Amino acid sequence: MMESKLPEIGLIICNSGASNSGPLTGLASIEVIKEFANTDIFSLPALANKILRQLGLVKKVPHLIIIDGCKNGCAKKIAESLQISYDAYLNLEYDLGIKKIGPFTTLQYSEADIGKVKNSIRKIILKG
Repeated sequence: MMESKLPEIGLIICNSGASNSGPLTGLASIEVIKEFANTDIFSLPALANKILRQLGLVKKVPHLIIIDGCKNGCAKKIAESLQISYDAYLNLEYDLGIKKIGPFTTLQYSEADIGKVKNSIRKIILKG
């Protein structure tokens, strides 16, 4: 069993599978954490449910990036409601022009969209 350690860069992502934009945030983020060993993903449901361990960890991470898939901004709203400060914010609709199609469109995204989101996250990390 591998020991977990606090990452240098944490991602809070809206990774809902109910529409096209959620899987995009999740898939792109997973690709990024494969590339950057000092980066990992926090549990948005655990934060929303105020799980103390997750709240304690997220407030200790040196750098935090929030990524939302659509105009609803769920991840950002949850973080802000918990007074979680963050260094950068990416919204797929506003920042990248990737539209949320709507309910039951889970698989309606392209490899190009995944690449676009991944590259945007990478740029935020590299900008530091």
